[in-house]
Formats: sequence, structure tokens, C-alpha cells
Amino acid sequence: MQLVAYRPEYRIYLDLLHNHVVYERRAEQTLAQDIPYFLADWQRVLQQLRPGFTMLCDVSRTLGPNVRLLPLYVTLRELLKAAGLAAMAEVHPFSLTMQPLSRALGERLALPVFRFTDRAEAERFLQEHNAPVTSGFVA
Repeated sequence: MQLVAYRPEYRIYLDLLHNHVVYERRAEQTLAQDIPYFLADWQRVLQQLRPGFTMLCDVSRTLGPNVRLLPLYVTLRELLKAAGLAAMAEVHPFSLTMQPLSRALGERLALPVFRFTDRAEAERFLQEHNAPVTSGFVA
């Protein structure tokens, strides 16, 4: 798995062999006013994936949703859908602050999103869907 975006607000890892991406949202994103490189990073990543890719989205290390960035999140979900996302496993903190926003975005765009509070459980889920995941990249 290759680290392809290392930002204060997030990390993105890419596994081309398994057509899989890992996104780790950091606490700094909760307070960000804007992330001008966010969509450019994602466009670069999605160009390398084939339709039918899977994604592990770990937002468990965040302080909560950032409504100022909602347009970015909507655009990202639209890009994921257009690129052919097969399944996304989201790992949420035990507090329920992020889940309502995630659920609303997933329903709006009819994305195959499955929510977890345990990263290992989310990784097992994706492995069962033909997406081997390598742990150990949590910074």
C-alpha cells in the first residue's frame, strides 16, 4: 500500500494491486476553513483506480463533522460514484456525531456505504468483498 497524500487534515493510501484506497481523516480537518488541495488529491487517486474499487474511510480520529466542508464532501462522493465505487466501509468514533452526516450523504447519492466503529471489523468486511487490506498505516 502506497501513501499518496499526506496532509495535516488527512492521509490517502492506494493499493493498485487490489484496486483499493484507504482514507484517514485527521482531527485537524474538523477545524479547517478550507482544504484547497482536497479534490485535486482525490482526482489524482481516482484516475489510478479501476471501476469496482473499494474504500476504507476511517473518520474515527476526528472531533466531529465540519459543515463548512460539506460541499467538498458532496463533491467527493459524486466523484467516487462516477469512478465506480463498489463498496465503502466507514469507521466512525463511538460518539454518533459523524454518522448522521455520513448517512445523509450516502442516501443522497445512493452509495454502497457500510458503517463500523471498529477498524479491524471494517477491514474484515472489505476483505470478504475481495479487497485485501493491509493494516498498520494509522498515523
